[in-house]
Amino acid sequence: MGKKKEKKIQHYSSSQKILLVGEGNFSFSACLAKAFGSATNMVATCLHSKDALRRKHQSSGPHLAELKSRGCLVLYEINVCDMNQNPSLMSMKFDVIIFNFPHAGHCGLNETDRLLIE
Repeated sequence: MGKKKEKKIQHYSSSQKILLVGEGNFSFSACLAKAFGSATNMVATCLHSKDALRRKHQSSGPHLAELKSRGCLVLYEINVCDMNQNPSLMSMKFDVIIFNFPHAGHCGLNETDRLLIE
C-alpha cells in the first residue's frame, strides 16, 4: 500500500501535524480537513464544553461531524493559557499551531474597530 499524496493549502500541508487552537464553530478546521481529504494529522480545540459549544455555536454540529468522519481529534475545554498542562496534549508535538484571530465577544463592534483592537 503506497503513501498518501501530500496536499497543500496555502501555508498548510497534510503531512504536517497541526494544532488548531480556539476553534469557534470548527468551520475552519472542517474546511481544512475537507481540503486535505483527511484530518488524522489535526487536533482541533475549543474553550467551551461540548454542551456550551452547541448552545453558543449552533452551526458547529456539521463541522464536528465532518472532523470526526475524517479522523480529527477534537478536544473541549482547552484554555490556551494552560493547555501545556492538558494530559491529552502534553506529549504531542506539532509542526504548525493555528490560532485564528479570536472573536472578542463584543456586540455592535467588529474585529476591525479600533476600540475593540485596543
